[in-house]
Amino acid sequence: MTDVAIINYGAQHDYPAMLHELANGLHVFSHNPLAHTAGLGSYEHVEDCEFVPYAELRIRRLARTRRFAHIITDNEYDLERAARIREDLGIPGQSARSARQFRDKVVMKQTAGRTVATPRYARLTTIVDLTRFIADNDYPVVVKPVSQGGSRDIVVLRDEDDLMAFSRRHWREDLMVEDFVDGEIYHVDAILAPGYRFVASSRYLRDCLGVLSGQNNGSLQLDPAGKLSRRLEEFLDRVLEAFDTPEVGAYHLEVFRTPEDEFVLCEIASRVGGSRIPALTRLTYGLDLHTTWLRLSCGLPVDPAPSTPPAELRGSIGIVPQGRPVRAPQSLPFDWVEHYQVNEQLALGAVAQNSTSNLCFALVRGADTAEVEQRLLQVEEWILDHLIDADGPARLPAP
Repeated sequence: MTDVAIINYGAQHDYPAMLHELANGLHVFSHNPLAHTAGLGSYEHVEDCEFVPYAELRIRRLARTRRFAHIITDNEYDLERAARIREDLGIPGQSARSARQFRDKVVMKQTAGRTVATPRYARLTTIVDLTRFIADNDYPVVVKPVSQGGSRDIVVLRDEDDLMAFSRRHWREDLMVEDFVDGEIYHVDAILAPGYRFVASSRYLRDCLGVLSGQNNGSLQLDPAGKLSRRLEEFLDRVLEAFDTPEVGAYHLEVFRTPEDEFVLCEIASRVGGSRIPALTRLTYGLDLHTTWLRLSCGLPVDPAPSTPPAELRGSIGIVPQGRPVRAPQSLPFDWVEHYQVNEQLALGAVAQNSTSNLCFALVRGADTAEVEQRLLQVEEWILDHLIDADGPARLPAP
């Protein structure tokens, strides 16, 4: 029997199905409760798993009586922990050095800067480090934690008033500052392994930081055979040349495209892209990013990477929480909407907390990127026109 330890975050993962050949040797410690656990070697729902050391301690204790072949995680915040366990137990996979290059955004920029353009940046110890950076580089600047994701706790400072307002916040010990880069933002999602290569590029509908100020966002897939997709794929390869990469890796790269048509690294993560990216990839390419990545990581066979151009492209739009007591319509009147979901868990009057916060979201299809974008904007307009006051009657979609 092959024993595999899994530190899990995703609430929908079905490990007995994803890794069925190894099911009775899977030992899963999960941040979110999982519905499908029958047949696993062991399973524990660990409240706040990504914040507490329990899973690591239990895996190390289990390793006294069994030899783990693999330690895997789907969660960016557990990459360094999983790597540390691997190194201590002599298990192959991503190293601690590699995990830190992808997790610490200052180390990330230092590493990537050897092969691609990055914004100017600095690690912050005190407010003086920030004011010196601004004096040397001018406004606007972006201040953010070095190891957070989803645009959490990011602040854009555009002038002295913003700086003074920021100085009233509680200071954090894990901050960095970098130039604000003007331009479109793209993301490249990839799974790379010996004999396997899948790369797909998309453009964010709007600036990801706009969500925190009430701007809706999403992304739209690019034609994989187009010139822009090829350029983005080449940029990904150049970025990864600078990193210590595991034999099997999943990557989510974010790239600025400046008005001068130059690419500048935003960030790169060593995991599957979040939000609606896995669902869009599955609809367009028939590929489950998580299953493919984790099976390859465990040495299990997978179907060949898609090689034919997709018949259609897809995109997503998320409507941000409105900060007032409204509800989203329960359905949409467009036959090209492939999935629509209302966030029933959202508190009335809530505001966006990160780039994935949503009142509702929709996935649409189209013949090309331009049609997908037009349909995303049409859906956005329709939803905003049909928001329901929390105390008022529901407005039904047009037939």
